[in-house]
Amino acid sequence: MPATLDRILSQRPTDHFVGACGPCRLPVRATVPEARDDVRHVVCPQCGTRTRISRIYATTVDSSCDAACMGAVGPACSCSCEGANHGRSWAPATYESHMSADALARYRERLDRQERERARKAEAERRRRRAAFEAWAEGHDDVIEFLKSTDINNQFIDDMRRNVDRLDVLTERQTAAVRKFIENERRRAAEEQRRKAEAQNAGPVPEGKQTLTGEVVMAEIYDNHFAYNKSDYKMLVRLDNGARVFGTIPRSLQTRTTTEGNLFGLRGVRVRFDATVTAKAGEPTFGYFKRPARATFI
Repeated sequence: MPATLDRILSQRPTDHFVGACGPCRLPVRATVPEARDDVRHVVCPQCGTRTRISRIYATTVDSSCDAACMGAVGPACSCSCEGANHGRSWAPATYESHMSADALARYRERLDRQERERARKAEAERRRRRAAFEAWAEGHDDVIEFLKSTDINNQFIDDMRRNVDRLDVLTERQTAAVRKFIENERRRAAEEQRRKAEAQNAGPVPEGKQTLTGEVVMAEIYDNHFAYNKSDYKMLVRLDNGARVFGTIPRSLQTRTTTEGNLFGLRGVRVRFDATVTAKAGEPTFGYFKRPARATFI
């Protein structure tokens, strides 16, 4: 029975516990004197399943106890019996009584109504979500196809894939981020194909002391692990025959202005320099150069 604040006389824990068995949908009540915890487990008298029961807290008000209290299955009592009659219909001694059978039938009927209502709402929500997702999907086939087909190991893409699987509409920012990811992947794949084609068509690294001519494809700063607080400037040069060589940037090439991601503005610039070249073992089209000299832009 619901109680209003101005009618509450007292509130205290009782020795009575009440719960409901899931498999057979039978409310269960037990009295456990001197129990310390608010949750206990007992065996369902109907099916033998271990059932969780909760302590009844009595909120005493100035109203009389009625059948609603006797047939209750929740742990809060709010009438004058102070928990003594709360859920008593489900006590072991009354399971065979006519009152218990009627109360149990009403309880199970209420559960059936609640389950049907939950199922109805869940189905309505599924239909609403599907309709909203299908409306969104009409202009986002590229995003959906990519998320469902890619096997890229990326946390953001994994999260977006789960959203699509759950029929969750992506936000504009999420959609834009996925499309940016798709474009970056296309560029990366194209660059990988270009590099593979160049490697297949590349000639061998000219070993020994050579005059090298080619295009700088990468220039970066690397930590020097042999000297404290010192860095090395390195570049990767694609030679005219397609082979690539890696080594220190000559001082005469460290004259251009550095821009973001482009050390000394060297990327894409053609250069010529003398150096001693050694091919990498097992990779005849890739090598290392050292002691570069007479370096110029061309």
